[in-house]
Amino acid sequence: MSNVHDPRPGTMPAGRGLIVILVALLTWSLLFAPRLEEAAEVHDGGARRTASLIVLAPLAGLSDVVGLTRVTDGVQRAVGLDPDAQPGDEDLPVDPLPDVPTSPQPSPEDPSVDTPTPIRTPTPSRKLRVAIIGDSLAAGVGYFAGRVFDPTLSRVSRQGRISTGLSRPDYFDWPRAMERIIAGYRPDLVIVMIGENDGQHIRSSTGRIEAQAATTAWPPAYAERVREFMSIAVAGDARVVWVGLPVLRDRAKWSGIRRRNEIYAEAAAAIGDVEYLDAWDLFDAPDGGYTAYLHDGGRLQEVRTQDGVHFTPIGYTILVREIARLATERFGLDPATYSP
Repeated sequence: MSNVHDPRPGTMPAGRGLIVILVALLTWSLLFAPRLEEAAEVHDGGARRTASLIVLAPLAGLSDVVGLTRVTDGVQRAVGLDPDAQPGDEDLPVDPLPDVPTSPQPSPEDPSVDTPTPIRTPTPSRKLRVAIIGDSLAAGVGYFAGRVFDPTLSRVSRQGRISTGLSRPDYFDWPRAMERIIAGYRPDLVIVMIGENDGQHIRSSTGRIEAQAATTAWPPAYAERVREFMSIAVAGDARVVWVGLPVLRDRAKWSGIRRRNEIYAEAAAAIGDVEYLDAWDLFDAPDGGYTAYLHDGGRLQEVRTQDGVHFTPIGYTILVREIARLATERFGLDPATYSP
Protein backbone atom coordinates (compact mmCIF):
# COMPACT_ATOMS: atom_id res chain seq x y z
CA MET A 1 0.00 0.00 0.00
CA SER A 2 1.46 3.35 -1.00
CA ASN A 3 1.67 6.22 1.44
CA VAL A 4 -0.47 9.22 0.55
CA HIS A 5 1.06 12.57 1.52
CA ASP A 6 -0.75 15.91 1.76
CA PRO A 7 0.71 17.96 -1.10
CA ARG A 8 0.01 21.25 0.71
CA PRO A 9 3.17 22.46 2.51
CA GLY A 10 3.13 23.84 6.04
CA THR A 11 -0.35 22.64 7.01
CA MET A 12 -1.27 21.88 10.62
CA PRO A 13 -4.08 19.72 12.00
CA ALA A 14 -7.03 21.81 13.21
CA GLY A 15 -6.70 20.53 16.78
CA ARG A 16 -3.03 21.49 17.03
CA GLY A 17 -3.77 24.91 15.52
CA LEU A 18 -6.43 25.51 18.18
CA ILE A 19 -3.96 24.58 20.92
CA VAL A 20 -1.39 27.01 19.51
CA ILE A 21 -3.99 29.79 19.48
CA LEU A 22 -5.06 29.07 23.07
CA VAL A 23 -1.44 29.02 24.28
CA ALA A 24 -0.76 32.32 22.52
CA LEU A 25 -3.85 33.90 24.09
CA LEU A 26 -2.88 32.64 27.55
CA THR A 27 0.66 33.98 27.14
CA TRP A 28 -0.64 37.37 25.98
CA SER A 29 -3.06 37.47 28.92
CA LEU A 30 -0.26 36.77 31.40
CA LEU A 31 2.03 39.35 29.81
CA PHE A 32 -0.46 42.18 29.80
CA ALA A 33 -2.73 41.29 32.74
CA PRO A 34 -1.15 43.97 35.01
CA ARG A 35 -1.82 46.70 32.42
CA LEU A 36 -5.37 45.43 31.80
CA GLU A 37 -5.98 45.36 35.55
CA GLU A 38 -4.83 49.00 35.82
CA ALA A 39 -7.22 49.97 33.02
CA ALA A 40 -10.13 48.15 34.70
CA GLU A 41 -9.45 50.00 37.95
CA VAL A 42 -10.27 53.29 36.23
CA HIS A 43 -13.84 52.38 35.42
CA ASP A 44 -16.97 52.56 37.49
CA GLY A 45 -17.59 50.12 40.31
CA GLY A 46 -20.23 48.25 38.35
CA ALA A 47 -20.62 44.60 37.42
CA ARG A 48 -18.32 44.83 34.37
CA ARG A 49 -15.47 46.32 36.41
CA THR A 50 -15.95 43.77 39.19
CA ALA A 51 -15.98 40.85 36.75
CA SER A 52 -12.88 42.19 34.98
CA LEU A 53 -10.96 42.50 38.24
CA ILE A 54 -12.00 39.00 39.36
CA VAL A 55 -10.51 37.57 36.16
CA LEU A 56 -7.48 39.85 35.86
CA ALA A 57 -6.28 40.05 39.47
CA PRO A 58 -5.03 36.43 39.71
CA LEU A 59 -3.49 36.64 36.22
CA ALA A 60 -1.69 39.87 37.17
CA GLY A 61 -0.45 38.26 40.38
CA LEU A 62 0.84 35.22 38.48
CA SER A 63 2.54 37.52 35.95
CA ASP A 64 4.36 39.29 38.78
CA VAL A 65 5.38 36.00 40.44
CA VAL A 66 6.92 34.47 37.32
CA GLY A 67 8.58 37.73 36.31
CA LEU A 68 6.62 38.44 33.13
CA THR A 69 5.82 41.98 34.32
CA ARG A 70 9.54 42.78 34.17
CA VAL A 71 9.59 41.54 30.58
CA THR A 72 6.73 43.80 29.44
CA ASP A 73 8.17 46.76 31.37
CA GLY A 74 11.51 46.21 29.63
CA VAL A 75 9.83 46.10 26.23
CA GLN A 76 8.00 49.37 26.96
CA ARG A 77 11.23 51.07 28.02
CA ALA A 78 12.99 49.75 24.90
CA VAL A 79 10.47 51.51 22.66
CA GLY A 80 10.64 54.74 24.67
CA LEU A 81 7.59 54.31 26.92
CA ASP A 82 7.50 54.66 30.70
CA PRO A 83 5.68 51.72 32.33
CA ASP A 84 5.39 53.73 35.56
CA ALA A 85 3.99 56.86 33.89
CA GLN A 86 0.89 58.60 35.21
CA PRO A 87 -2.40 57.78 33.44
CA GLY A 88 -2.33 59.20 29.94
CA ASP A 89 1.38 60.04 29.86
CA GLU A 90 2.11 57.31 27.36
CA ASP A 91 -0.73 58.09 24.97
CA LEU A 92 -1.00 61.85 24.48
CA PRO A 93 1.40 64.77 24.86
CA VAL A 94 1.61 65.77 28.51
CA ASP A 95 4.11 67.95 30.33
CA PRO A 96 5.55 66.84 33.67
CA LEU A 97 4.02 68.37 36.74
CA PRO A 98 6.15 71.34 37.83
CA ASP A 99 8.35 71.18 40.89
CA VAL A 100 6.92 72.92 43.94
CA PRO A 101 9.21 75.57 45.46
CA THR A 102 10.07 74.96 49.11
CA SER A 103 8.95 78.54 49.85
CA PRO A 104 6.52 79.53 47.08
CA GLN A 105 7.14 83.13 46.01
CA PRO A 106 5.97 85.19 43.04
CA SER A 107 8.29 84.62 40.11
CA PRO A 108 10.25 87.59 38.73
CA GLU A 109 7.79 87.66 35.85
CA ASP A 110 4.89 88.47 38.17
CA PRO A 111 4.24 92.16 38.87
CA SER A 112 3.04 91.41 42.40
CA VAL A 113 1.11 88.97 44.54
CA ASP A 114 -2.00 91.14 44.28
CA THR A 115 -2.52 90.67 40.55
CA PRO A 116 -5.59 92.58 39.39
CA THR A 117 -8.50 90.70 37.82
CA PRO A 118 -7.50 91.45 34.19
CA ILE A 119 -4.83 89.12 32.88
CA ARG A 120 -1.50 90.93 32.60
CA THR A 121 -0.23 91.99 29.18
CA PRO A 122 2.54 89.57 28.20
CA THR A 123 5.84 90.39 26.51
CA PRO A 124 8.48 88.14 24.94
CA SER A 125 10.45 88.31 28.20
CA ARG A 126 7.36 87.86 30.43
CA LYS A 127 5.27 85.35 28.54
CA LEU A 128 1.66 84.51 29.33
CA ARG A 129 1.59 81.20 31.22
CA VAL A 130 -1.30 78.96 30.14
CA ALA A 131 -2.11 75.61 31.80
CA ILE A 132 -4.46 73.07 30.16
CA ILE A 133 -6.05 70.80 32.75
CA GLY A 134 -8.28 67.73 32.48
CA ASP A 135 -8.87 64.44 30.71
CA SER A 136 -8.35 63.27 27.12
CA LEU A 137 -10.52 66.12 25.79
CA ALA A 138 -8.18 68.54 27.57
CA ALA A 139 -5.20 66.70 26.10
CA GLY A 140 -6.48 67.62 22.65
CA VAL A 141 -7.10 71.20 23.75
CA GLY A 142 -3.53 71.38 25.07
CA TYR A 143 -2.02 70.13 21.83
CA PHE A 144 -3.87 72.64 19.66
CA ALA A 145 -3.53 75.48 22.17
CA GLY A 146 0.17 75.21 21.45
CA ARG A 147 -0.67 76.09 17.84
CA VAL A 148 -3.28 78.78 18.45
CA PHE A 149 -1.38 80.70 21.15
CA ASP A 150 1.62 82.67 19.91
CA PRO A 151 4.79 81.04 21.32
CA THR A 152 6.62 84.37 21.31
CA LEU A 153 4.14 85.75 23.85
CA SER A 154 2.85 82.65 25.64
CA ARG A 155 3.93 79.36 27.12
CA VAL A 156 1.46 76.43 27.22
CA SER A 157 1.72 73.64 29.79
CA ARG A 158 -0.23 70.58 28.62
CA GLN A 159 -1.58 68.64 31.59
CA GLY A 160 -4.42 66.63 29.98
CA ARG A 161 -4.39 63.04 31.21
CA ILE A 162 -6.64 60.36 29.72
CA SER A 163 -9.16 58.44 31.85
CA THR A 164 -8.94 60.96 34.70
CA GLY A 165 -11.56 63.10 36.42
CA LEU A 166 -12.72 64.42 39.77
CA SER A 167 -14.61 61.30 40.87
CA ARG A 168 -11.56 59.07 41.33
CA PRO A 169 -8.66 60.70 43.25
CA ASP A 170 -7.56 57.16 44.07
CA TYR A 171 -6.64 56.86 40.38
CA PHE A 172 -5.36 60.39 39.77
CA ASP A 173 -5.60 63.12 42.42
CA TRP A 174 -6.40 66.26 40.43
CA PRO A 175 -6.77 68.64 43.40
CA ARG A 176 -3.27 67.75 44.61
CA ALA A 177 -1.90 68.01 41.05
CA MET A 178 -3.61 71.40 40.65
CA GLU A 179 -1.99 72.68 43.83
CA ARG A 180 1.38 71.64 42.45
CA ILE A 181 0.72 73.32 39.10
CA ILE A 182 -0.36 76.57 40.78
CA ALA A 183 2.64 76.63 43.12
CA GLY A 184 5.27 75.55 40.60
CA TYR A 185 4.06 77.00 37.29
CA ARG A 186 1.98 79.97 38.49
CA PRO A 187 -0.30 80.10 35.41
CA ASP A 188 -2.00 83.31 34.34
CA LEU A 189 -4.73 81.42 32.50
CA VAL A 190 -6.04 77.96 33.40
CA ILE A 191 -8.21 76.11 30.88
CA VAL A 192 -10.12 73.17 32.36
CA MET A 193 -12.00 70.51 30.40
CA ILE A 194 -12.86 67.54 32.58
CA GLY A 195 -15.79 65.35 33.57
CA GLU A 196 -16.42 62.97 30.68
CA ASN A 197 -15.15 60.11 32.88
CA ASP A 198 -16.97 61.25 36.03
CA GLY A 199 -20.32 59.50 35.60
CA GLN A 200 -19.42 56.92 38.26
CA HIS A 201 -19.19 56.48 42.01
CA ILE A 202 -17.40 59.31 43.80
CA ARG A 203 -14.52 57.85 45.78
CA SER A 204 -12.03 59.08 48.34
CA SER A 205 -8.28 59.09 47.78
CA THR A 206 -8.19 55.62 49.34
CA GLY A 207 -10.93 54.26 47.07
CA ARG A 208 -13.81 54.40 49.56
CA ILE A 209 -17.17 55.19 47.94
CA GLU A 210 -18.47 58.53 49.20
CA ALA A 211 -21.45 58.92 46.87
CA GLN A 212 -22.88 56.29 44.58
CA ALA A 213 -23.63 57.11 40.96
CA ALA A 214 -27.26 57.76 40.00
CA THR A 215 -28.30 58.64 43.57
CA THR A 216 -29.46 61.91 45.11
CA ALA A 217 -26.18 62.11 47.04
CA TRP A 218 -24.10 62.28 43.87
CA PRO A 219 -24.84 65.81 42.49
CA PRO A 220 -24.06 67.74 45.72
CA ALA A 221 -20.96 65.63 46.37
CA TYR A 222 -19.69 66.22 42.85
CA ALA A 223 -20.55 69.93 43.00
CA GLU A 224 -18.45 70.22 46.17
CA ARG A 225 -15.47 68.70 44.36
CA VAL A 226 -15.91 71.06 41.42
CA ARG A 227 -16.04 74.13 43.69
CA GLU A 228 -12.99 72.91 45.59
CA PHE A 229 -11.08 72.42 42.35
CA MET A 230 -12.05 75.86 41.03
CA SER A 231 -10.97 77.45 44.30
CA ILE A 232 -7.56 75.80 44.06
CA ALA A 233 -7.19 76.93 40.44
CA VAL A 234 -7.77 80.62 41.23
CA ALA A 235 -5.75 80.59 44.46
CA GLY A 236 -2.59 81.68 42.64
CA ASP A 237 -4.29 84.67 40.94
CA ALA A 238 -5.00 82.67 37.79
CA ARG A 239 -8.04 83.28 35.62
CA VAL A 240 -9.98 80.14 34.75
CA VAL A 241 -12.01 79.20 31.69
CA TRP A 242 -13.95 76.04 32.48
CA VAL A 243 -15.07 74.34 29.27
CA GLY A 244 -18.31 72.38 29.52
CA LEU A 245 -18.68 68.94 28.01
CA PRO A 246 -19.85 68.78 24.38
CA VAL A 247 -22.87 66.93 23.08
CA LEU A 248 -22.00 63.25 22.57
CA ARG A 249 -23.25 60.87 19.91
CA ASP A 250 -24.42 58.47 22.63
CA ARG A 251 -27.79 59.90 23.69
CA ALA A 252 -27.87 57.65 26.76
CA LYS A 253 -25.18 59.87 28.29
CA TRP A 254 -26.89 63.18 27.60
CA SER A 255 -28.72 63.45 30.92
CA GLY A 256 -25.56 62.91 32.98
CA ILE A 257 -23.47 65.24 30.79
CA ARG A 258 -26.05 68.01 31.02
CA ARG A 259 -26.27 67.65 34.79
CA ARG A 260 -22.49 67.92 35.08
CA ASN A 261 -22.49 70.98 32.83
CA GLU A 262 -25.11 72.61 35.07
CA ILE A 263 -22.85 71.99 38.06
CA TYR A 264 -19.86 73.56 36.27
CA ALA A 265 -21.88 76.63 35.22
CA GLU A 266 -23.36 77.15 38.69
CA ALA A 267 -19.98 76.79 40.40
CA ALA A 268 -18.31 79.17 37.92
CA ALA A 269 -21.00 81.80 38.55
CA ALA A 270 -20.36 81.57 42.30
CA ILE A 271 -16.54 81.77 42.21
CA GLY A 272 -14.73 84.88 41.06
CA ASP A 273 -12.29 84.78 38.15
CA VAL A 274 -13.90 81.63 36.68
CA GLU A 275 -15.85 81.74 33.42
CA TYR A 276 -17.86 78.88 31.92
CA LEU A 277 -17.82 78.11 28.19
CA ASP A 278 -20.80 76.16 26.88
CA ALA A 279 -19.28 73.67 24.44
CA TRP A 280 -22.60 71.83 24.02
CA ASP A 281 -24.27 74.75 22.25
CA LEU A 282 -21.07 75.49 20.37
CA PHE A 283 -21.00 72.10 18.62
CA ASP A 284 -24.58 70.78 18.58
CA ALA A 285 -26.80 70.47 15.53
CA PRO A 286 -29.51 73.07 14.76
CA ASP A 287 -32.06 70.78 16.43
CA GLY A 288 -29.90 70.48 19.56
CA GLY A 289 -28.67 66.98 18.74
CA TYR A 290 -25.29 65.55 17.84
CA THR A 291 -23.52 66.38 14.61
CA ALA A 292 -20.01 65.66 13.42
CA TYR A 293 -20.04 68.72 11.14
CA LEU A 294 -20.12 72.45 11.69
CA HIS A 295 -20.37 75.44 9.37
CA ASP A 296 -17.20 77.49 9.90
CA GLY A 297 -16.31 80.39 7.68
CA GLY A 298 -19.05 79.43 5.24
CA ARG A 299 -17.71 75.89 4.84
CA LEU A 300 -19.01 72.61 6.28
CA GLN A 301 -16.19 71.22 8.41
CA GLU A 302 -15.87 67.85 10.14
CA VAL A 303 -15.28 68.74 13.80
CA ARG A 304 -15.85 65.46 15.68
CA THR A 305 -14.02 62.14 15.47
CA GLN A 306 -15.59 58.76 14.79
CA ASP A 307 -15.83 57.91 18.51
CA GLY A 308 -18.53 60.57 18.90
CA VAL A 309 -16.70 62.16 21.86
CA HIS A 310 -13.46 63.83 20.82
CA PHE A 311 -12.73 66.51 18.23
CA THR A 312 -10.89 66.58 14.94
CA PRO A 313 -7.97 69.02 14.55
CA ILE A 314 -10.41 71.53 13.05
CA GLY A 315 -12.81 71.05 15.96
CA TYR A 316 -10.10 71.51 18.59
CA THR A 317 -8.80 74.61 16.83
CA ILE A 318 -12.29 76.15 16.80
CA LEU A 319 -12.71 75.30 20.49
CA VAL A 320 -9.36 76.81 21.53
CA ARG A 321 -10.10 80.02 19.64
CA GLU A 322 -13.48 80.28 21.39
CA ILE A 323 -11.74 79.80 24.74
CA ALA A 324 -9.24 82.54 23.91
CA ARG A 325 -12.00 84.91 22.75
CA LEU A 326 -13.92 84.34 26.00
CA ALA A 327 -10.76 85.02 28.02
CA THR A 328 -10.32 88.26 26.07
CA GLU A 329 -13.92 89.28 26.67
CA ARG A 330 -14.03 88.42 30.37
CA PHE A 331 -10.44 88.78 31.54
CA GLY A 332 -8.91 91.21 29.08
CA LEU A 333 -6.57 88.65 27.52
CA ASP A 334 -4.41 90.42 24.94
CA PRO A 335 -5.64 89.29 21.46
CA ALA A 336 -2.04 89.46 20.27
CA THR A 337 -1.34 86.28 22.25
CA TYR A 338 -3.36 84.06 19.89
CA SER A 339 -4.35 83.73 16.26
CA PRO A 340 -8.04 84.54 15.60
